[in-house]
Amino acid sequence: MRTGIILSGGKSSRLGQDKGLVKLEGRPLVSWIIDILSGVVDEIIVVVGSEETIPRYWEVVPNDVRIVTDCYPEDSPLIGLITGLKEAKGEYAVVCACDMPFVDPVILEMLFCISYGLNGTLLQKPNGWIEPFPSVFHVANCLETAERLRDRGELRIRRVLETMNDKVSLPIEKLREIDLELVSFIDLDTMESVEAAKHLLKPQY
Repeated sequence: MRTGIILSGGKSSRLGQDKGLVKLEGRPLVSWIIDILSGVVDEIIVVVGSEETIPRYWEVVPNDVRIVTDCYPEDSPLIGLITGLKEAKGEYAVVCACDMPFVDPVILEMLFCISYGLNGTLLQKPNGWIEPFPSVFHVANCLETAERLRDRGELRIRRVLETMNDKVSLPIEKLREIDLELVSFIDLDTMESVEAAKHLLKPQY
């Protein structure tokens, strides 16, 4: 069984509202990534930052999508990861940000296949920097590591797989064979970027 975890915690200071509820062509960003994941995973979990946010997400997500709140108070994607992994029923989980509406499902499928038998797969940029989303995690093993990092005050999500053995570090440039312009990794964290993304809709969908 595979799990899809969407991190949608808190308000964006640059967007002025919850990222996942910002609309692209009339549809909330979270709906775009849910549609993408639905063809790849068996369950989808959306992690939000507060209980007050949940009713707004209920209005836009399908009934079979679970919405949960961060299990710890720290404001960090690592907390969203821990929360999602705690809730996951799958052996492996792919974790995506809610503001990446152009992720290619073929890439997600490939990440799952590469990860089987390992602790997961992370993506590395040419400068060595880790692209945290999307990444695939072995649920039980990575949850243990993530909890241990939090206990030490280390809240960088990329450190989970970085500090583990038996994982794949995949150069992101290799994915151009699937996604030539790497639009899968465009994140829409400003209203300007949301507007600019509209020109990508026709070639992508």
